[in-house]
Amino acid sequence: MIKIHVISDLFYGFNEFSDPIDETIPDVDLVIINGNIGHIKRGMFYAEKLCLKYPDIQFVYNLGETERYYMAAVKITNEIELGLNIRKTSNSSWPKNLHWSQDPMIINLKDFNSVDVLCTYGFPKIHQYEGSWEDTNWYKNYVSEMVETIDPTSYKHKPKDTSNVNHGTLPMWASVDWINEQHEKEYQKVKKWELEPTVTKILVTHINPYNDQRLINQTVSPYKIHLYNQYWIASNTKVENIKMLGSRLYSNPGRGIVARSRILTIN
Repeated sequence: MIKIHVISDLFYGFNEFSDPIDETIPDVDLVIINGNIGHIKRGMFYAEKLCLKYPDIQFVYNLGETERYYMAAVKITNEIELGLNIRKTSNSSWPKNLHWSQDPMIINLKDFNSVDVLCTYGFPKIHQYEGSWEDTNWYKNYVSEMVETIDPTSYKHKPKDTSNVNHGTLPMWASVDWINEQHEKEYQKVKKWELEPTVTKILVTHINPYNDQRLINQTVSPYKIHLYNQYWIASNTKVENIKMLGSRLYSNPGRGIVARSRILTIN
C-alpha cells in the first residue's frame, strides 16, 4: 500500500508567504506537486522548503501553467526547463528527495515500495474551438518559441505604429498547430512508457483530461492510451478516482486544511 498526497493550484503570489497549513503534509510516502503553485521561482521555493522539512518523503515536481507560461518573462525557448535541468545537475543544494524530470522516473519509497512516474504537461489535441483564437488562454499566455526579429516587418505581433527597428527577441504565441504538435510529442512518449512493464505507474499531467476549465469552448481529446489499473494525477478540477482510459484519475487542487488532509491510497 502506497499513500500519496497531491498539491496543485495554490496560486501563491511571488512575495506571498505560505499558509502554515499548506506546509503541513499528512503521513504519506509520496507527494506530487503538480503546478500552479506560484509564479516561476515561487513554486520552486515552495517545493524545496517542503523537501527540507520532510526529508523522509519523496517529492515529484511537475511544472504548471504559472511556472511555465503565465507572465513568464523568458528570453529563449524552453528557458524554464533548461534552467531547472542545469540547477538539478550542477547545484549540490538540490534536495535529494526532490524528483523533477521530463523522462520516466523510478522512485524508491519507504517500506521498499517503488513507483514509475512520468510527468508531462498534458497538452490536449484540439479539434475545434468557438470564438476568436486570440481570446483563448492558450494565445494570451502560452509562448511557443522566442524569435529574433531580423526583419521587424515580418513579425505579425509587432505593435501598431512602432518603428521598423530590430526589437530583439520576441515571443511567438501559441497556435492550434503548435499545441497539437506538443500533444503528439507527449503522446508518443507516454505511449512508449505505458507499454514498458515496470512497477506501479503514475502519469502526472498538469492539464486535466476531465473538465479542465481552461478547455471551455474547445473540442479536445486526450492521449490515445489505456493505463489499465494504473494512476493518473491531474490539476485544476477536483476529481476523486474516476475511470479515465483505464486509469484512476485523481486531482486535489486548492489551499487549506481540507485539501491538505486528503490522501490517495494505492495498492
